[in-house]
Amino acid sequence: MSELTKALIGFHKAVDKIDKNARANYGKFADLANVLSTVTPPLHANGLAITQTFDDQALVTTLHHTSGETISSSCQLMICDGRNQTQEWGKAVTYQRRYAICSILGIVADMDTDAESEPQPEKKVSRPARKAEPAEPKPNDPMKDDEKELLHGVIKELKADHKQELIKRFRKEFNYPEGLVKDKIQTYAHRTFLQNAMNEITA
Repeated sequence: MSELTKALIGFHKAVDKIDKNARANYGKFADLANVLSTVTPPLHANGLAITQTFDDQALVTTLHHTSGETISSSCQLMICDGRNQTQEWGKAVTYQRRYAICSILGIVADMDTDAESEPQPEKKVSRPARKAEPAEPKPNDPMKDDEKELLHGVIKELKADHKQELIKRFRKEFNYPEGLVKDKIQTYAHRTFLQNAMNEITA
């Protein structure tokens, strides 16, 4: 096992719950300052640090360990049209930095770590219990609330013409001629279609 992996396991045992401390039109969320203030102390305690840089129009997030090991993740910045392009760029960077940090660390806002951090009483069993692997979600299974929130947020940050095209394709694919599209996005089949469509539209 690599030193970075060992340190990341230590981080997961130490990190506190990240509360959703801010509110937007689509609901509550954990803002960038709250995410950083929560994860930074346990990162440093385990010899870890995060940097975020830019490569052309991409945000590059790198997790560093004192051993010299690193892992990196890159995502294209989605910048909305607006009167003040600098302001729109700043909003996109702040928004996507939050998700990039949580993604590379393998955490989400409101993640409950109590079950891992508190010792559990030993149970005497005649044979070792085998932990079942979590089942892969099926296309028609409902998405979790945090997954829907992330998808809504990404769509919200699209350029206006890209967003219109995406909504048009979604209505046609799932036969939703009327109603608010946001309320129709419920299943993993919806998420897969929207992710593929966004890749085509923004390519």
